[in-house]
Amino acid sequence: MNVAEEKQLWIRFKEKDDQAAREALIIRHVRIVKYIAGRMAIHVPPTVEMDDLIGWGMLGLLDAVEKFDHRQDVKFTTYASIRVRGAIIDQIRSLDWAPRSLRSLARRIGSAREKLRHLNTCEPTTEDVAAELEVAPELVEETCAQVQTAQILSLDDYIPAEDSAEVRKIEVTGNAGAQNPEQAAQQRERQEWLVQAIFQLPDQQQKVLNLYYYEELTLKEIGVVLEVSESRICQIHSAAMKQLRKVMQGSI
Repeated sequence: MNVAEEKQLWIRFKEKDDQAAREALIIRHVRIVKYIAGRMAIHVPPTVEMDDLIGWGMLGLLDAVEKFDHRQDVKFTTYASIRVRGAIIDQIRSLDWAPRSLRSLARRIGSAREKLRHLNTCEPTTEDVAAELEVAPELVEETCAQVQTAQILSLDDYIPAEDSAEVRKIEVTGNAGAQNPEQAAQQRERQEWLVQAIFQLPDQQQKVLNLYYYEELTLKEIGVVLEVSESRICQIHSAAMKQLRKVMQGSI
């Protein structure tokens, strides 16, 4: 099915209430759900199964099909990706899967890492953090893996689009024709801030972001490429996101 044929399906569904066209659109874009569920599967607790992620994602896809405005100059794949991802995230958050003890340990790990980073002026290893907390390195790694679900949401407002440009949620969920010149200028300025902030990150953090968001490798695959553990990639990603959030908050 080419772009013109899909456009006709949208017209039939949205303007003529053709349910067959709606079903065809859903079937055509199920791949988005499977792709996003696959990407997110490595960040969720083992109690959450792939079928759960796909089911939640399908709810997001159905919502996207219903709410998408085919008259706007926005790609449905970009719009649907945000809806699907958001639906999965909402369900994961509603599970409240992280017990209080895990959250407490995660905070202690974060504090210990910050302390060691300031003392040694370098990124501490898992073993360094474990020694500081007097716990096993395996416990630190396991905790980092479990809290990765939260870490992966750190750039909620900036989602890589198909052309590798950064697209804010408001651009694809709001009225595309409502942005005035001043808003457009502010948007371009924020994008420039983000690009500059990424270039100012340490080389290793830049590599992780590039491999994850643009080369679309999993954290485990990035670990293999950079010859470090998956938990170490988790730490690098988290540090990069923290720095970018600081920069973007300062640009608002």
